Amino acid sequence: MKVNKDCKKVSTKEELIELLKKYKGILSDSMISYLNSLIDLEFSVVREYISNNDKEALSELEVYRKIAIYNIYNRALNIFKQKESELIISSNNEGIEGLNIYASLGENNCKLFDFNYMEVLKPYGYKAVRIGDISLFKTIESTEKREEELIRVMNELDRLYDEKNPYNSSHNVYGGPASQWAFEHSKKIKDYEDKFNLLDSKKELTDEDKKEIEITKRFNELLLEDYGLTNKDFEESNYKCFFNDKTKLQKTLVKKIPNINIKNNIKYI
Repeated sequence: MKVNKDCKKVSTKEELIELLKKYKGILSDSMISYLNSLIDLEFSVVREYISNNDKEALSELEVYRKIAIYNIYNRALNIFKQKESELIISSNNEGIEGLNIYASLGENNCKLFDFNYMEVLKPYGYKAVRIGDISLFKTIESTEKREEELIRVMNELDRLYDEKNPYNSSHNVYGGPASQWAFEHSKKIKDYEDKFNLLDSKKELTDEDKKEIEITKRFNELLLEDYGLTNKDFEESNYKCFFNDKTKLQKTLVKKIPNINIKNNIKYI
């Protein structure tokens, strides 16, 4: 997420109304009405009030992209501000080109929502049509997933214990490839041993775990309802940016609409 003092802020309602006036002779009355409804935050731009083909065409227009960003940003703020006071909200006010929302769990925080509208770079001469990426988060209790992860970690440890240094003794000088390999290999083993001990000691949920499950479930459902989506609308993805790609305890589900990706990040504990 881009953080700076001169961030590109979300347009104001007044700015969007003035900008939309320039399109009254270009867009149909029904499309102008639709865009005004988005500005008034009557419903989410994610909802299927118009076809994907229309959304694709509208994405060519700066006014639509600005209205869509305004709509996603402010409807999310309204949802969180009305439902929960103990939240950490990072927005344009903190120099962020987007919206980051966390819940305070005591010693730790858990992420509830992320919207990044930072412009995607295009080759010279091409117009940016991307609107942004929305990330949702949900934590679920699953003994089955923990056991799967424990088995995965044990198998990886067995593999690491049996693994031999590929460099012979002639390379075994300080800072050489054999020494570097041994250092990194020991670190991997230590990391996986820590993972094993943590999983093996997990007998029951802590109060913090229970709070994380409850609060992420509540806001995940509110956001999906706002977008007119259900869990069935998402497909599992190989997206590797937020979660480790090997763990059995996390996965990312994706719903794509024209120029907006919605990621539902699932964490198992």
